[in-house]
Amino acid sequence: MSVQRFRDVAEIPTPPRCSPGAPETYARIKELWAFASRLPPLFPPGVTRYRSIEESDAARERALIARMRAMRAAR
Repeated sequence: MSVQRFRDVAEIPTPPRCSPGAPETYARIKELWAFASRLPPLFPPGVTRYRSIEESDAARERALIARMRAMRAAR
């Protein structure tokens, strides 16, 4: 696949759309849900309070890295 470069966001073509009632739309949704169900949860259930946005962002970053490491270890 070749790399395309654009000078402005307005030059980027819009992605192809499926009609809402088309059968391939439901197949794409089913595939996405199946993929999402295979991912380990990012956070444990419950409510976590953070003192700041920075603390929340750091916790999310740690959780993402832990998820990636767990997925690599499972392979």
